[in-house]
Amino acid sequence: MISEGGTGTRAALKGYSVCGKTGTAQKIDETGTYAKGTYLSSFLGLVPADQPELAILVVVDEPKTHDYGGIVAAPAFRQIALETLSYLNIPPGRDADELQVSRGDRAKG
Repeated sequence: MISEGGTGTRAALKGYSVCGKTGTAQKIDETGTYAKGTYLSSFLGLVPADQPELAILVVVDEPKTHDYGGIVAAPAFRQIALETLSYLNIPPGRDADELQVSRGDRAKG
């Protein structure tokens, strides 16, 4: 779960539980050694955490301003999740039983 003091706090969504993992990986150059100043920054998250409807992976190749996934990729996850939850009509604060019903409704068309 996203919690205060963790690296993924910028992925938090008001009214939804989110779990996720940030990542920052230094890239390797053509000689096979770590390339100075080049990174892949990522955030993989599930929402709602207790009964996931969405799994979203954001990967930023060679971010320009910051290197850390929690700073670069988590906010992008947040925006994608907000727009997708709205599109799928998944309101905040729903419990597992309601989510099961909504899945069935979507599957029927």
